[in-house]
Amino acid sequence: MALVVDPTLKMVPDFAGNLYTGICADLKAATNQTGEEVVARLAEAWNADHDARVAEWNQDQEAEARVLAEAERARTVQENDEHIQREAEAEKERLEGEKKKPKMNSFNHASSVGNYLTPRPAQYAIQKLTNFEYVELWYFSPEGCKDALKSSRSVADNDLSITRTDDQLMLRPTSAFKASKAALADHELSFLIFLRAKNLFLIQISKAKWPQPNIDALSLFFWHLENHSIRNNSDIGDMVMLTYTSRIRQDWHDHLKRDEGFNIGNINENLI
Repeated sequence: MALVVDPTLKMVPDFAGNLYTGICADLKAATNQTGEEVVARLAEAWNADHDARVAEWNQDQEAEARVLAEAERARTVQENDEHIQREAEAEKERLEGEKKKPKMNSFNHASSVGNYLTPRPAQYAIQKLTNFEYVELWYFSPEGCKDALKSSRSVADNDLSITRTDDQLMLRPTSAFKASKAALADHELSFLIFLRAKNLFLIQISKAKWPQPNIDALSLFFWHLENHSIRNNSDIGDMVMLTYTSRIRQDWHDHLKRDEGFNIGNINENLI
């Protein structure tokens, strides 16, 4: 049984004192020793027992110290592990935040702005292209780009709406979701405006990273419409081509969404 009281704090009793007079007398009579010899024997026995208790006490203290040291070491290891884990999680969150944070690209110090500025379509049209959706060619016409510039000046900077992109909610200008009231269907354009609009449209779908086969098919589609013989052989040839454009492009997008896409570059003469 472990000792509770530190034995080193105890002093050898005064066996020659009055408290031990009776015991000493009994021991003198039983052993035929003198009083001094009896006191010495009692002190010797007490010291032997005391030394044994001190040794046991010291052994218990050393064992307890080892247990406490091991517990402290384990606590320190656990705290260090938790600290390392918190730092790793914080670094992971920081790196994820860096990935989501918008970054500005560098530039060529020897370059300058080009001689031609590409017209900027409405944010609404760009968003449609980013989502691979159908949008009228009017937005890429000179008139459509002028309308976009005028609208961007009239919309307040804090006029925002919420959208979901890659499972994340983001704030975007409300203009990115509103169609222009001035927009015209493809078949309502003049053929000259149609030609100018489709050129910017092809540039923008390339910037929106449409699949190259889709871009190539649309390029061929527009080339066939521009060079179709009906334009030279009929007074309504241009109107027929524009109507074909308006109907077929929208139908093409509908089929793509159903994963039933067809090659829009193959012109259906019967349908024309």
